[in-house]
Amino acid sequence: MSARGRRWALVAVIGLAFALRVIGLDGQSLWRDEVDAIRFAQFPLPDLLRTFVTPGQNGPLYFLLLRPWLSLVGQSEFALRFLSLFFGVLAVPLTYRLARELFSSLPQAERDWASLLAAILAATCPYLVWYGQEGKMYSLVVTLALISVYCYLVALRQGRWYYWLAYVATTTAAFYVHLIAALLIPAQVLIFALGSWDHRARWKPWVASLAVLTLPYLPLLAWQLPALLQVVDTGYRFFPLNEMLLSLLADYGLGVAPPVAVWAVVFFVALLAAGLLLLIQVPKTGLRRTALWVLLCWLVVPPLAFFLITLRRPMFTTRYLIFVLPAYLLLLAAGVVAVGRRSRPVAALSLAALLALYGWSLWGQARTPLKTDFRAATYHVIERLAPEDLVLFQIPYGRHSFDYYVERWSDLHQGKLPTPLVGGSYHWAEGLYTNAGMTPDEAAQQMADTTDKSAVVWLVATETSMWDARGLVQGWLDEHATLANQAEFTRVTVYRYLLPAR
Repeated sequence: MSARGRRWALVAVIGLAFALRVIGLDGQSLWRDEVDAIRFAQFPLPDLLRTFVTPGQNGPLYFLLLRPWLSLVGQSEFALRFLSLFFGVLAVPLTYRLARELFSSLPQAERDWASLLAAILAATCPYLVWYGQEGKMYSLVVTLALISVYCYLVALRQGRWYYWLAYVATTTAAFYVHLIAALLIPAQVLIFALGSWDHRARWKPWVASLAVLTLPYLPLLAWQLPALLQVVDTGYRFFPLNEMLLSLLADYGLGVAPPVAVWAVVFFVALLAAGLLLLIQVPKTGLRRTALWVLLCWLVVPPLAFFLITLRRPMFTTRYLIFVLPAYLLLLAAGVVAVGRRSRPVAALSLAALLALYGWSLWGQARTPLKTDFRAATYHVIERLAPEDLVLFQIPYGRHSFDYYVERWSDLHQGKLPTPLVGGSYHWAEGLYTNAGMTPDEAAQQMADTTDKSAVVWLVATETSMWDARGLVQGWLDEHATLANQAEFTRVTVYRYLLPAR
């Protein structure tokens, strides 16, 4: 393929990436984490800046970047998620450029194809498409990881100071966008140790860059280290290592709503193994199999380090390790090229099967409602709510999503407030937190006090087991009130209870 042909092919792939992410961008309601992103970005600036050193805060830099964006384009679902779309699309050419750097020791034709295939996989990967449509930091951290690894490798190869500076800046930004991205650093340390002797000759700027990286990490380490020394109940279940790795393989290969059996990951594992064999065959001279060590360290070290953390604080979810996904895709692309060395028709069939799985998974994600549908639930309530009615949120955090969609309802109706909100806010109360050992009698007394003087109670229930695993709140309402109607939405149920006069 000519250089001009590669450029036009890459432009087409970038266009495909944009189309896959922009279609249905606002199709689903915002879920609570996305509403949180808007809330946190709107904190007073001094409060937002304090989150950079506040224990337990994750992603303060993302919220700081989101602040001017929302001021510029508004707070709609489309506006919030478009920033993620931008970084998701940007990851495609970055993957292509990193592939050309990594696979430079392959024959020219194989390097060209591996780079283009990596870009195609980044454009169509169901998991990346999903998080390119979510108003959170995950597509941004992928982009920062790609830039960090690329600048790191070029700095090791060329030794130019501005690549070291860019490496330090993007890596620092990555762990202030998402805390777990700091696990990229031990992978990069191991890459240096296992890389070529030419790389190791640059040990002085390498040591200097690591020293500089520790300075911005110290505010995080000050609270992370004590936290890691404590064993606490985080609300997450513990994943054994085999389950964690299987979850990563399945989600990164098949997306968040796989319409096919999880055992289809065997196909992905076979391609990953073929990619490893291809890179093992690279001569030890020159780059000394740098691509092999880069992809292995990037793909393996962060999950293993994260597993060790979860031994103390269970908190595994695949999206926390999304910054290792580019290594997964680069190795898949190398696997297709490796198959092509043996048989081009088989390689073509492998690529077709891979893209077919991606396409089927993308279709499954697009047609399956997955996010908590507070948009429909809120509109259902406020169109029927009387001014004197009480809205009870279980869990209480649901109120933030509810309030967001009250404002959206007003925006859609040219600034008019819903009828029950005219002249003031609606009446609301927090559902009880009973999971700390509250007795049924205590819950009954608090519910009686909460609902006093209310003839109608709307219970907006979502993720209730996090707050009231025994169902004491709804149990009290079922016993003391009459259920007038019930409406089911994705991950949200709305109940309308009538209480007798007291």
